[in-house]
Amino acid sequence: MRLSQRIRRWRVLEGVAVHVAVGGIKIIAALPSRWILVAADALGNALSVLDRRGKRVAHANLDLVFGETKTRAAKQRIHRRSYRQLVRSLFLLLHLQPMTPKRFGAWVEIPADLRDAWQTRLLREKGGVLVSGHIGNWELMLGLRVLFQDFPPTVFLAEQIPHGAINDVLKKLRSHGDVVSAFRKGGARAVISAVAAGGTAAVLVDRNVRRNLGGIFAPFMGVPARTSPLPAYIALRHDVPVFPVFCLPAEGNRYRMWLGPNLAEDLPEGDHADRMRELLTRINAVFEEVIRAQPELWNWTLKRWKSRPEQELGRYPAYSVWDPDR
Repeated sequence: MRLSQRIRRWRVLEGVAVHVAVGGIKIIAALPSRWILVAADALGNALSVLDRRGKRVAHANLDLVFGETKTRAAKQRIHRRSYRQLVRSLFLLLHLQPMTPKRFGAWVEIPADLRDAWQTRLLREKGGVLVSGHIGNWELMLGLRVLFQDFPPTVFLAEQIPHGAINDVLKKLRSHGDVVSAFRKGGARAVISAVAAGGTAAVLVDRNVRRNLGGIFAPFMGVPARTSPLPAYIALRHDVPVFPVFCLPAEGNRYRMWLGPNLAEDLPEGDHADRMRELLTRINAVFEEVIRAQPELWNWTLKRWKSRPEQELGRYPAYSVWDPDR
């Protein structure tokens, strides 16, 4: 097939995909709330079986973290429930459009003291960095700015998929007022500029970041994992706080927002590289605590340990590649 024909075919397929996505958004948004989680769980169960690549990665990660302390059946249950959380996260993002304080509040419980907590006061005063991961319902964390109208302008760093038109749809869904979605490719400048102007950067930092993109090895689940240096770079350059934030399942099929301590506080003296590594270690430690307590809340299909510092495989999963620090 000639190149011109392939390009035309690709554009047609992309157009169909966009129309299907937009149609799906309208359907999911119109579904009764009581059906949303049922539909999401059914699709999550199906995908956990059909996605063979994801299943291999998930079990490799589960073997690395839990070894023989969990049976194969237990690991399979974690993987299946993890997939449900992933689909729930996307379905609720679509279902809550347009995201209003009333619609958001129907699904997410906000602690009564969060509006006037010292963390939110500090964010209003000087901005900062919110770090999270693919844990619980990460998409609903965008609603903080919808609910708190006096929350600082926020730039959310999102993943980019290979379909430009679908990216545009997702970007619109994730952008609410002063919450702006920026794609990871080239988005670092956007989040840095937001914090420099007194705003807030929201970053998911539980993905592997290669050495040529600045990834720094920091402990995660007992194994060094390349971690995005962006939160630490911003915090140290602009002297702003770094707060972990999660939207975790609560009673009644709702979620509850949790905002943690300032991880950039009281960093030990040392050179810039050591302080950055210490801050990234603290971030990973918070993630690890949540994941070990409720492993089904994390997306185990991520190739979190894609990079390894040694040529020998060792404890690393088979999908990892040697990515030396030189």
